[in-house]
Amino acid sequence: MTLQELFVRNLKYYRKQKKLTQNELTLAIDMGYNYINGVEQQKYFPQPDVIEKIARVLEIKPVLLFAENPIEQKLRDIDGQFSDELVEKLYSRIKNSIRHEIKEEIEQCLNQNR
Repeated sequence: MTLQELFVRNLKYYRKQKKLTQNELTLAIDMGYNYINGVEQQKYFPQPDVIEKIARVLEIKPVLLFAENPIEQKLRDIDGQFSDELVEKLYSRIKNSIRHEIKEEIEQCLNQNR
């Protein structure tokens, strides 16, 4: 995949995540008619200052537009609150699973001793 193809794939992904049309993003970055359409059709590639504008509107770091796996990169950049919540949910699930396993083991032991 070329750098331009990677950029376009990520641009489309984040634009759709923000529920923006190509035209809405074009207007938000103050570019000419159908600019984002042309970028997504790989007719041209944005200059660095335009990439920064795009990232600002999409509320992402510009580097995410070049990430091999944007979802993975985004997860690395998520603030600690989300990470803490995720850890807590996973811990809770594991804890419940362990309790269930222990309960079954105890029941088996009791049934064997009867």
